[in-house]
Amino acid sequence: MVSLESPLRYITSRALLAYYGTILHFTALITVWICTVFLAVDLKRKAHIKRDNFKISHAQQDRHKERSVIKTVVILAVTYLACSTPIAATMLVPHFEPEFESTRGLARISTISHMISGLLAQVNSSANLFIYIYMGSKFRNTFLMLCSKRNPWAQSIANLP
Repeated sequence: MVSLESPLRYITSRALLAYYGTILHFTALITVWICTVFLAVDLKRKAHIKRDNFKISHAQQDRHKERSVIKTVVILAVTYLACSTPIAATMLVPHFEPEFESTRGLARISTISHMISGLLAQVNSSANLFIYIYMGSKFRNTFLMLCSKRNPWAQSIANLP
């Protein structure tokens, strides 16, 4: 058994903190950013190709839908980045400022930072629902239908004991 004060435990915990706290978080953040840029550029390119090759009566409506998809993807990515960057930064700071660890001098600031950044990470999940409701008419209609009182499924759930 490894004691709490052993160098092996300290090195292991630092390595896990570095892996989970920095590498995984920043890899996810960078991946989302890069994929969003490529997706937006690709969707715009395909929209231009479609517009140039086909002159149909629904072209204006199709362009509006494509712009809406691009806007939704970008808003989702920006929300994720804004809500997830603080927790990644909070996990990174102790590597450069050891006093920021939860057992050292700046423990209160560290705890508050972790709580706020953790809350922001959770807000991202809730924000996605509202983004989809606001941006997606099909999602909004389906969501409203599921929540309506006339929906038998919603009524059966409402009648549960």
